[in-house]
Amino acid sequence: IAIRYGFIEAIYNQLPSPREGDIILDLKNQFVIPGLIDAHCHTTMPGESVFNPWGVLTTMNQLKRNYVQQIRHGVTTIRDMGAMPKLLHDFIAQIEKGELIGPRIVYCNSFTNIYRGHPSIDPSDISIFLPLGMLLTGDMNLWFKDTKELEAKMRENSSRGATFIKLTMDKISLLAGKSEIPVYADEHLNMIFDFAQKSNLATAGHIHTKFGFDRALQYGIGSMEHSIADAVLTEKEVTAMAKKKIAIVPTMIIAQMLAAKEAYDELPKKYRTDFIDREMRIRHGYINNSSLEDYTETSIHESNIAYLKNYQKSGLGNLHPKNKYTANPEIYFNILLVGPGNLMAMKDMGIVIGCGTDSGVPLSYHGTLWREMEMLGRIGFSNSEILQCATINNAKIIGMADKIGSVEVGKYADLTILQENPLEKIETCRKPQTVIKNGEIYDVGKIVFTV
Repeated sequence: IAIRYGFIEAIYNQLPSPREGDIILDLKNQFVIPGLIDAHCHTTMPGESVFNPWGVLTTMNQLKRNYVQQIRHGVTTIRDMGAMPKLLHDFIAQIEKGELIGPRIVYCNSFTNIYRGHPSIDPSDISIFLPLGMLLTGDMNLWFKDTKELEAKMRENSSRGATFIKLTMDKISLLAGKSEIPVYADEHLNMIFDFAQKSNLATAGHIHTKFGFDRALQYGIGSMEHSIADAVLTEKEVTAMAKKKIAIVPTMIIAQMLAAKEAYDELPKKYRTDFIDREMRIRHGYINNSSLEDYTETSIHESNIAYLKNYQKSGLGNLHPKNKYTANPEIYFNILLVGPGNLMAMKDMGIVIGCGTDSGVPLSYHGTLWREMEMLGRIGFSNSEILQCATINNAKIIGMADKIGSVEVGKYADLTILQENPLEKIETCRKPQTVIKNGEIYDVGKIVFTV
């Protein structure tokens, strides 16, 4: 594979004559795949369950680590699904200048959400310091109150390089102890989708419920994000989704992580399936793994584990009233119940399925795309299908299939080098040997977290 100026120039069956100044990598007995793509993550979120105003330096260090960790684990492109925009653009500038190691970033800037809609947490509810800090970082929520404000904020939000609009389609909160939340009126959705079409912007929507699925299907959203918890989709519904060419990034691994067994003295019988039992064992082994310092600051993970005790201390229904902001595990256990079947039905219907982590939310850390890939395997995807989800399918979903997602002449030189054949052993994607982004070579064993 010959690389020039960051692009794949040629692919040969034998070693060509090198030109003066060429660097030659001997990858004998290793395996080359396209650079991996995380199509759903939040890079300006540190994966913390609770904001600690005295831990700002640790938080900022983790935010920089987020980008480094993605490269270290073979991810050369990410789609940021909602960020603190000022902070995001600062990090993008550092990456472009070579001051920070990180992937290529496709982004939406802020969520386009109605006031108090998902994620339904006002920063002032958490800490009096957060609204002040957001003057420097930018607000992750667009949070409009009327149609006029929506139009103005959409224009401002998209003017800063966004390539898509992130919507939040559900009418229930994902927070334990909180129920319904505000949703878009039809006039809001008409304006959003009209603006997206006229501005050549893709659309993607947070969806955990059939309510959100139906609205997304009605308006022809570009991609559905996450998986629904409260319905087994009919063949008619999956067919309609396929006909409208709606893709999905299921982030099934976030369901595994937020299905908190810690919330129950004994897990309800309906959740005691072979599939869920296995996922709970894998989750337990992961969150108690001493090697998680590869993915997160130790104090952040320790705080996350300690925060899980709030489920039992307060009880599910009392968490939000007591200002304890954590996910409702019943939503995620229900995703584990119905999500795999829905996803396999979509696969059989030929729907484009991507691969993402939702990293940045509590307990979901950057650089863990391999966890979603392996979970897709446990659901029923072949290794070849998993690799397609994490590469070319993701490239299609984020609108970059002409530039990334496959090893082809004329595309960006984004390559992940593996020690073993991933078609035979998908676990080899956990630790790449070498990562190449835009022709720049990263020896992952030499990348350190001094950022």
